[in-house]
Amino acid sequence: MRKNILITLTIAAGLFIGCKEEQKYPTDKKYWDTKDYSEVISEIKYNTKQDEKLPTFDNPETKLLLEKLTDEENFNVVLNDDQLGIKHRSEVAQSFFDEWRRMSEIYTMTDRTDKYVYEKELIEIWNFGLELQLKYFQLGNEAITERADDPNSDQIKALTDSNINTMVSNMTHFLDEINKENSFTTEGHLLIAKAIDKNFTHLVSTYPDYNFSALLTKTKLLLNKTQSDPIRESLKKLEAQIESTVANNQL
Repeated sequence: MRKNILITLTIAAGLFIGCKEEQKYPTDKKYWDTKDYSEVISEIKYNTKQDEKLPTFDNPETKLLLEKLTDEENFNVVLNDDQLGIKHRSEVAQSFFDEWRRMSEIYTMTDRTDKYVYEKELIEIWNFGLELQLKYFQLGNEAITERADDPNSDQIKALTDSNINTMVSNMTHFLDEINKENSFTTEGHLLIAKAIDKNFTHLVSTYPDYNFSALLTKTKLLLNKTQSDPIRESLKKLEAQIESTVANNQL
Protein backbone atom coordinates (compact mmCIF):
# COMPACT_ATOMS: atom_id res chain seq x y z
CA MET A 1 0.00 0.00 0.00
CA ARG A 2 2.77 2.42 0.97
CA LYS A 3 4.55 1.62 -2.32
CA ASN A 4 1.39 2.42 -4.30
CA ILE A 5 1.03 5.71 -2.45
CA LEU A 6 4.64 6.64 -3.29
CA ILE A 7 4.11 5.83 -6.97
CA THR A 8 0.94 7.94 -7.03
CA LEU A 9 2.72 10.84 -5.37
CA THR A 10 5.62 10.58 -7.84
CA ILE A 11 3.25 10.67 -10.83
CA ALA A 12 1.34 13.59 -9.36
CA ALA A 13 4.59 15.48 -8.79
CA GLY A 14 5.61 14.85 -12.40
CA LEU A 15 2.27 16.12 -13.67
CA PHE A 16 2.56 19.19 -11.46
CA ILE A 17 6.02 20.00 -12.85
CA GLY A 18 4.71 19.54 -16.38
CA CYS A 19 1.79 21.88 -15.69
CA LYS A 20 4.12 24.49 -14.22
CA GLU A 21 6.28 24.29 -17.34
CA GLU A 22 3.27 24.74 -19.63
CA GLN A 23 1.92 27.65 -17.60
CA LYS A 24 5.04 29.69 -18.45
CA TYR A 25 4.16 29.57 -22.15
CA PRO A 26 0.93 30.14 -24.14
CA THR A 27 0.86 26.57 -25.48
CA ASP A 28 -2.95 26.47 -25.30
CA LYS A 29 -3.25 29.16 -28.02
CA LYS A 30 -3.93 27.91 -31.54
CA TYR A 31 -1.63 30.48 -33.15
CA TRP A 32 1.11 32.58 -31.65
CA ASP A 33 1.51 36.24 -32.58
CA THR A 34 4.76 38.19 -32.42
CA LYS A 35 4.06 39.30 -28.85
CA ASP A 36 3.94 35.65 -27.81
CA TYR A 37 7.20 35.02 -29.64
CA SER A 38 8.86 37.98 -28.00
CA GLU A 39 7.86 36.82 -24.51
CA VAL A 40 8.70 33.14 -25.09
CA ILE A 41 12.08 33.86 -26.69
CA SER A 42 13.01 36.23 -23.84
CA GLU A 43 11.95 33.62 -21.28
CA ILE A 44 14.10 30.92 -22.90
CA LYS A 45 17.04 33.20 -23.63
CA TYR A 46 17.33 35.03 -20.34
CA ASN A 47 15.63 32.85 -17.72
CA THR A 48 17.12 29.44 -18.48
CA LYS A 49 19.71 28.76 -15.78
CA GLN A 50 23.29 28.16 -16.86
CA ASP A 51 23.28 24.52 -15.72
CA GLU A 52 19.79 23.87 -17.12
CA LYS A 53 18.97 22.38 -20.53
CA LEU A 54 17.11 24.54 -22.99
CA PRO A 55 13.60 23.41 -24.03
CA THR A 56 13.91 20.58 -26.56
CA PHE A 57 11.79 18.33 -28.77
CA ASP A 58 12.92 15.21 -26.89
CA ASN A 59 11.77 16.50 -23.50
CA PRO A 60 8.07 15.59 -23.05
CA GLU A 61 7.60 18.70 -20.89
CA THR A 62 8.86 21.09 -23.57
CA LYS A 63 8.07 19.23 -26.81
CA LEU A 64 4.81 21.15 -27.35
CA LEU A 65 6.62 24.43 -26.74
CA LEU A 66 9.17 23.69 -29.49
CA GLU A 67 6.46 22.50 -31.85
CA LYS A 68 4.60 25.79 -31.34
CA LEU A 69 7.78 27.83 -31.62
CA THR A 70 8.68 26.34 -35.02
CA ASP A 71 5.14 26.12 -36.44
CA GLU A 72 5.02 28.11 -39.70
CA GLU A 73 1.23 28.34 -39.44
CA ASN A 74 1.73 31.01 -36.78
CA PHE A 75 2.79 33.47 -39.49
CA ASN A 76 1.06 31.83 -42.46
CA VAL A 77 -2.37 32.37 -40.93
CA VAL A 78 -1.79 36.13 -41.24
CA LEU A 79 0.57 36.43 -44.22
CA ASN A 80 -1.57 34.23 -46.48
CA ASP A 81 -4.82 36.02 -45.62
CA ASP A 82 -5.77 37.98 -48.74
CA GLN A 83 -8.52 39.75 -46.81
CA LEU A 84 -5.85 41.67 -44.92
CA GLY A 85 -3.99 44.59 -46.47
CA ILE A 86 -0.54 44.12 -47.97
CA LYS A 87 0.96 46.86 -45.79
CA HIS A 88 -0.39 45.23 -42.62
CA ARG A 89 0.81 41.76 -43.61
CA SER A 90 4.20 43.16 -44.57
CA GLU A 91 4.55 44.79 -41.15
CA VAL A 92 3.56 41.54 -39.42
CA ALA A 93 6.11 39.67 -41.55
CA GLN A 94 8.77 42.20 -40.49
CA SER A 95 7.93 41.60 -36.82
CA PHE A 96 8.10 37.82 -37.25
CA PHE A 97 11.41 38.19 -39.07
CA ASP A 98 12.84 40.24 -36.20
CA GLU A 99 11.73 37.62 -33.67
CA TRP A 100 13.12 34.80 -35.80
CA ARG A 101 16.53 36.50 -35.84
CA ARG A 102 16.45 36.57 -32.03
CA MET A 103 15.28 32.96 -31.90
CA SER A 104 18.00 31.74 -34.28
CA GLU A 105 20.72 32.78 -31.81
CA ILE A 106 19.54 30.54 -28.97
CA TYR A 107 20.38 26.97 -30.01
CA THR A 108 23.78 27.43 -31.68
CA MET A 109 26.09 25.98 -29.01
CA THR A 110 28.42 23.05 -29.71
CA ASP A 111 30.08 20.58 -27.36
CA ARG A 112 33.78 19.71 -26.99
CA THR A 113 33.61 17.45 -30.06
CA ASP A 114 32.21 20.35 -32.14
CA LYS A 115 28.80 18.65 -32.37
CA TYR A 116 25.69 20.79 -32.11
CA VAL A 117 24.05 20.24 -28.74
CA TYR A 118 20.59 21.13 -30.07
CA GLU A 119 20.77 20.18 -33.75
CA LYS A 120 17.09 19.43 -34.31
CA GLU A 121 15.98 22.63 -32.62
CA LEU A 122 18.55 24.64 -34.60
CA ILE A 123 17.57 23.18 -37.99
CA GLU A 124 13.82 23.50 -37.37
CA ILE A 125 14.29 27.14 -36.38
CA TRP A 126 16.22 27.69 -39.62
CA ASN A 127 13.50 25.88 -41.55
CA PHE A 128 10.94 28.22 -39.98
CA GLY A 129 13.04 31.20 -41.01
CA LEU A 130 13.54 30.03 -44.60
CA GLU A 131 9.80 29.78 -45.24
CA LEU A 132 9.19 33.05 -43.42
CA GLN A 133 11.71 34.91 -45.58
CA LEU A 134 10.04 33.74 -48.77
CA LYS A 135 6.81 35.37 -47.56
CA TYR A 136 8.46 38.36 -45.89
CA PHE A 137 10.39 39.61 -48.92
CA GLN A 138 7.56 38.87 -51.33
CA LEU A 139 5.11 40.91 -49.25
CA GLY A 140 7.68 43.67 -48.83
CA ASN A 141 8.04 43.97 -52.59
CA GLU A 142 4.28 43.90 -53.08
CA ALA A 143 3.94 46.73 -50.55
CA ILE A 144 6.60 48.76 -52.40
CA THR A 145 4.93 48.38 -55.80
CA GLU A 146 1.48 49.07 -54.35
CA ARG A 147 2.61 52.45 -52.95
CA ALA A 148 4.65 53.46 -56.02
CA ASP A 149 3.35 55.99 -58.55
CA ASP A 150 4.94 53.94 -61.30
CA PRO A 151 5.45 50.29 -60.22
CA ASN A 152 7.31 49.60 -63.48
CA SER A 153 9.87 52.37 -63.07
CA ASP A 154 13.57 51.54 -63.05
CA GLN A 155 13.86 52.85 -59.50
CA ILE A 156 11.16 50.54 -58.15
CA LYS A 157 12.50 47.58 -60.10
CA ALA A 158 15.99 48.20 -58.71
CA LEU A 159 14.60 48.29 -55.18
CA THR A 160 12.56 45.09 -55.50
CA ASP A 161 15.45 43.32 -57.26
CA SER A 162 17.73 44.35 -54.40
CA ASN A 163 15.28 42.81 -51.91
CA ILE A 164 15.24 39.55 -53.85
CA ASN A 165 19.05 39.54 -53.89
CA THR A 166 19.06 39.97 -50.12
CA MET A 167 16.57 37.14 -49.64
CA VAL A 168 18.55 34.73 -51.84
CA SER A 169 21.75 35.68 -50.01
CA ASN A 170 20.09 35.16 -46.62
CA MET A 171 18.71 31.78 -47.63
CA THR A 172 22.02 30.69 -49.11
CA HIS A 173 23.61 31.14 -45.68
CA PHE A 174 21.66 28.06 -44.60
CA LEU A 175 23.67 26.00 -47.10
CA ASP A 176 26.82 27.04 -45.22
CA GLU A 177 25.75 24.54 -42.57
CA ILE A 178 26.73 21.79 -45.04
CA ASN A 179 30.34 22.90 -44.56
CA LYS A 180 29.84 21.92 -40.91
CA GLU A 181 28.05 18.64 -41.62
CA ASN A 182 30.39 16.77 -39.25
CA SER A 183 28.78 18.76 -36.45
CA PHE A 184 25.45 17.03 -37.21
CA THR A 185 24.25 13.48 -36.78
CA THR A 186 22.64 11.39 -39.52
CA GLU A 187 19.25 12.66 -38.33
CA GLY A 188 20.55 16.21 -38.70
CA HIS A 189 21.60 15.51 -42.28
CA LEU A 190 18.09 14.26 -43.07
CA LEU A 191 16.56 17.41 -41.58
CA ILE A 192 18.91 19.65 -43.57
CA ALA A 193 18.04 17.74 -46.76
CA LYS A 194 14.30 18.17 -46.12
CA ALA A 195 14.77 21.91 -45.51
CA ILE A 196 16.60 22.24 -48.84
CA ASP A 197 13.92 20.28 -50.71
CA LYS A 198 11.10 22.32 -49.25
CA ASN A 199 12.42 25.86 -49.28
CA PHE A 200 14.88 26.07 -52.16
CA THR A 201 12.47 24.34 -54.53
CA HIS A 202 9.94 27.02 -53.58
CA LEU A 203 12.55 29.77 -54.02
CA VAL A 204 13.54 28.78 -57.56
CA SER A 205 9.97 28.13 -58.71
CA THR A 206 8.78 31.48 -57.28
CA TYR A 207 11.50 33.51 -59.04
CA PRO A 208 12.19 31.61 -62.30
CA ASP A 209 13.60 34.74 -64.00
CA TYR A 210 16.17 35.39 -61.27
CA ASN A 211 19.85 34.80 -62.04
CA PHE A 212 20.67 31.86 -59.76
CA SER A 213 24.21 31.44 -61.10
CA ALA A 214 25.83 32.10 -57.70
CA LEU A 215 23.49 29.63 -56.00
CA LEU A 216 24.18 27.08 -58.73
CA THR A 217 27.94 27.48 -58.29
CA LYS A 218 27.64 27.03 -54.53
CA THR A 219 25.42 23.98 -55.00
CA LYS A 220 27.99 22.35 -57.30
CA LEU A 221 30.84 23.08 -54.88
CA LEU A 222 28.92 21.61 -51.97
CA LEU A 223 28.03 18.56 -54.04
CA ASN A 224 31.73 17.87 -54.48
CA LYS A 225 32.37 18.32 -50.78
CA THR A 226 29.49 16.69 -48.89
CA GLN A 227 29.82 13.13 -47.61
CA SER A 228 26.15 12.90 -46.67
CA ASP A 229 23.92 10.90 -49.02
CA PRO A 230 20.64 12.69 -48.07
CA ILE A 231 22.24 16.13 -48.50
CA ARG A 232 23.85 15.09 -51.78
CA GLU A 233 20.50 13.93 -53.18
CA SER A 234 18.83 17.21 -52.22
CA LEU A 235 21.65 19.24 -53.77
CA LYS A 236 21.41 17.20 -56.99
CA LYS A 237 17.69 17.99 -57.20
CA LEU A 238 18.36 21.68 -56.58
CA GLU A 239 21.11 21.70 -59.23
CA ALA A 240 18.79 20.06 -61.78
CA GLN A 241 15.96 22.49 -61.00
CA ILE A 242 18.18 25.56 -61.43
CA GLU A 243 19.70 24.24 -64.67
CA SER A 244 16.23 23.43 -66.03
CA THR A 245 15.02 26.92 -65.13
CA VAL A 246 18.02 28.52 -66.85
CA ALA A 247 17.46 26.39 -69.95
CA ASN A 248 13.78 27.38 -70.14
CA ASN A 249 14.72 31.05 -69.86
CA GLN A 250 17.03 30.70 -72.84
CA LEU A 251 14.31 29.31 -75.13
